Amino acid sequence: MAGETASMNVSVGKPNLKVSGGILRAPLGTERPTDPDSALEAFYKSAGYIGEDGVSESSERSTEDIRAWGGIKVRTVQTEYGTTLSFTFIESRRALVLKSVFGEENVTVDPKGFIKVRRNEAPLGSAQWVVDMKDGDRGARRLDIGNGQITEVGDISYVDGEAISYEVTMSCDPDENGDTLIEYVTDPDFEAGDGDDSGEA
Repeated sequence: MAGETASMNVSVGKPNLKVSGGILRAPLGTERPTDPDSALEAFYKSAGYIGEDGVSESSERSTEDIRAWGGIKVRTVQTEYGTTLSFTFIESRRALVLKSVFGEENVTVDPKGFIKVRRNEAPLGSAQWVVDMKDGDRGARRLDIGNGQITEVGDISYVDGEAISYEVTMSCDPDENGDTLIEYVTDPDFEAGDGDDSGEA
């Protein structure tokens, strides 16, 4: 019944470890997902385990007030909008992670059994990303980023007893529809056969 509270609607951001560590990357142009839990295209590759703090999403919306003579506010207009994700890669021996952090052209896998990683000023490229979550029998949640670019990498520490990790911030740039991120969430009411109570016609 519409309006009732339900504990099944309370969800946690648990990674779908059966698929990946929670984050996958694919080249631009790969077919994107259209629901919370269907199999992804094979071009999506796992970025391995992610740090225990998970993924943080931040949306920034800047506005500016227009004032009339005398100081009266007559209108507020939006001037900027952007979405970023923050998370930490902890698999520092995974080539896909190193390519994401240091640049595709700066990482080569040598047939002798090592990975070569160069540091330079070359800008990091964009890719498609998916954040896959599954909260047990409460269903799935998926974040689909059609054009994501890592824009910040935190300090890297090499310390005995701690995982070498890469704390990153990703800018989610608008896709062809102007969307920075699309979220898909399993609807428990639909699964229970109660229909759509969203109020939409």
